[in-house]
Amino acid sequence: MRVRALDINGDWTFGKGQNDYKTGLDALIQEIQTKVLCFLGDCFFDLATGLDWFSLLGGKDQVALNLAVSARILNVEGVTGVKNVSVNLESTSRNITVTYQVQSVFGPVNETFQYDLNGTV
Repeated sequence: MRVRALDINGDWTFGKGQNDYKTGLDALIQEIQTKVLCFLGDCFFDLATGLDWFSLLGGKDQVALNLAVSARILNVEGVTGVKNVSVNLESTSRNITVTYQVQSVFGPVNETFQYDLNGTV
């Protein structure tokens, strides 16, 4: 697996040759984060991809939210199983924290990432 590296703003990196790419476990972790944060209808060439975050966050159904994120993670190339997913929304700061444990072709992966719904990562 090889993907173009993203900077802190989620933009592709350029100008560093091979350092502009991630491979192996680093690529898998970035791919999971990218797939989870993709909003339904936001990808211009595939409007059916992504999570319906507006409905999931508005419904206050934690089980449905965790299941939707788990399904999205399971569809990432290189992920062979999902052991645990937890999505926490902090409504006052508008931060989402996603913690997951998955089995992958690279072995077990335990990661946490945060996303600021105000527009910053």
